[in-house]
Amino acid sequence: MSDIILKGDKNGFSVIIDAKANYDSAFKELKELIMRQNVKSTTEDDDVIKFTIKTGNRLLNDDQKNSIRDFFDKFPQLELKDIQADVESKQKVAEILKENKTNVESGIVRSGQKLDYEGDLIFLGNLHRDAQICATGSVYVLGQVNGIVQAGYPDKTDAVVFGNLKDVDQLRIADVIEIVTDDNKDDFQAGKYAYIDDLHSISVDDLQNYKR
Repeated sequence: MSDIILKGDKNGFSVIIDAKANYDSAFKELKELIMRQNVKSTTEDDDVIKFTIKTGNRLLNDDQKNSIRDFFDKFPQLELKDIQADVESKQKVAEILKENKTNVESGIVRSGQKLDYEGDLIFLGNLHRDAQICATGSVYVLGQVNGIVQAGYPDKTDAVVFGNLKDVDQLRIADVIEIVTDDNKDDFQAGKYAYIDDLHSISVDDLQNYKR
């Protein structure tokens, strides 16, 4: 039984490697298949044949991927577009979970302190003036904030800040900073949310208009 399946469409060929197959045997069969295809495309006038390697539920390590790339490099008329898998590495999964984590903070953040969070933050505590809370995701303020609130650090422009922010010193989303003063503090009340608009500045709107 073959360890690989070749499928073609208008974008080139997909080579599907059986996830349960012995990798060395599958790689040997892949090389034989590629060499046969190269025989069919031996002149400079022929179109480049594009291949995508699909490994399903098998993750290849870096050495295995490099071996496949090195083999394709031997044939100018053949192009390796991508090596794809239906699963992610443990490291990648951990990074995704970390980015989408929701933190809850209910303590007091005193002047001069800065607390950093990976993911979203629900803030139930008390943020003193000249203190800072900083999250890579969105921030939901349910406590008292007088210092600096940072969401979307360092460059997540789709992060938002919810809650009563009229007493905050500064509001930051990604790389945009809004100074809250007596002139605009009424805009940052409960029932509002702050976001980066199309002009890359911080705007405030009614929470009922928030749609994701």
